[in-house]
Parts: sequence; structure tokens; C-alpha cells
Amino acid sequence: MLKFNKFLLEKTSLAYHDKLNEKIWDGDKLRPEVRKVLLSIADKWREFASIPKNAVKEVQLTGGNANYNYTDLSDLDVHLVTDFSKLSVGKDFVDDYLFDKKAMWADSHNIKVRGYPVELYAQPLAEKPHLGQGVYSLSADKWIQKPDFLSLDFSKDKHLENKTDYFMKRIDKLIDSHTDDLNVLKKVKDRIHGMRGAGIQKAGEFSFENLVYKELRNKGYLDKLSNYIKSIEDKKLSLD
Repeated sequence: MLKFNKFLLEKTSLAYHDKLNEKIWDGDKLRPEVRKVLLSIADKWREFASIPKNAVKEVQLTGGNANYNYTDLSDLDVHLVTDFSKLSVGKDFVDDYLFDKKAMWADSHNIKVRGYPVELYAQPLAEKPHLGQGVYSLSADKWIQKPDFLSLDFSKDKHLENKTDYFMKRIDKLIDSHTDDLNVLKKVKDRIHGMRGAGIQKAGEFSFENLVYKELRNKGYLDKLSNYIKSIEDKKLSLD
């Protein structure tokens, strides 16, 4: 049940609750059947990505469903904390390879747990949780970092609505004009992702920049832009 009126009709897809998602949690303890299936999925993806068992130091659950800001659109973000030094190729190659494996898995599987998609990620060993972010160890069945509970009211942030509207209109205008300038398209995409990264580093999960990013993701605009970029790349590589 919502403590605040955070689902704001058409205004925002963001939400903030006074308890963790009861489909996933029993109080602040992960439901055992959820933990079991997430660990099984994580191991299947590890095999799919050809990551040796001894390179995975821990499996963690994070993101909106390990926090109070989950929505019906939230993923179950499962991170395999990985020692990249135990992999036999260079770091830059590993990053690209694992990203491709993540995308290939997502394209070929439609696995949901309690109605939520499972998003898998190989997290570098040195990467630490962001400020206020909930991180639960699936391996040890305990919290690594409990999420901060904050009295948030997204309905009063007109700046958030305006910034999100700006990017949505920018993306719509580029697509509606049928631009094939990949430099411009990728610059907008990079700006959104860079803004999010800087915001999380500075102020954590509930940074203004990360909330804008989540709104764009939830409203389908990140996929819309990515799919359009792919269509232009394919067109440029094709021959009639």
C-alpha cells in the first residue's frame, strides 16, 4: 500500500512506498522461493556468459525492488559480483563481451519472477553500492546495505517533469524528422546516460538525474531512441 500519493496519473511513472515489495519481501527478509529462483537464474546466465564459477564472488539483488521506489515496471536487478582478473581477456573486451551477452540473453529469454523481469549484470569486484541504494546478498541471504527510507513526493517536483518532457520532445523531434545523423542521435543518448551516472555518483539512487533517467526508461523513451539508432545503423550498412 502506498503511504504517499506517488503514482501521479499521467504525470509520472515514479512511485515511493512505505514498505518493500510484498511480492518479493516478507518484511525486510527476501522470500526464500524468490531467492532460490534468482540464484538459479544467475547461475544459468553465468554459464551462458562463460564466466568461471571461481570468478563470481557474490550474487546480489539491487535496484527498485530492493528499495522503496519499485513500480510495476521495475526489474529484479541481479548482479554477479565478478573478479574480472580471473577472466582470460582484457578489461575493455570483457566489458563489451559481457554487455553483448546480457543483450543476447534478454533477446532470447523472457523470464519473470512474480511478474517482474530479471535483469542480469556482471558487476566488477571494485564497484561499490551507491548512496541510499538497497543491496541484498542472495548468496548470504542478508542485507549488505539496507535502503534508506525517505519522505519523497515526486508530485511537487515541477523541474523533474519539465526535464523529462524536454528529453521526450527532443527524442520525438529527432525521430519524427527522420534524421539519420548518428552523431546527433548518439550524443543525446550519451547525454542521458552520462547525466544519470554523474547524478548517482553525486547523490545516489534518488538523484534528480537518475529520476529523470528512470522516467524516460519507464515511459519507453530509452528503448525508442535505441531502437531508432539501430534502425539507422542497419540502413547505413544495407544495400538496396
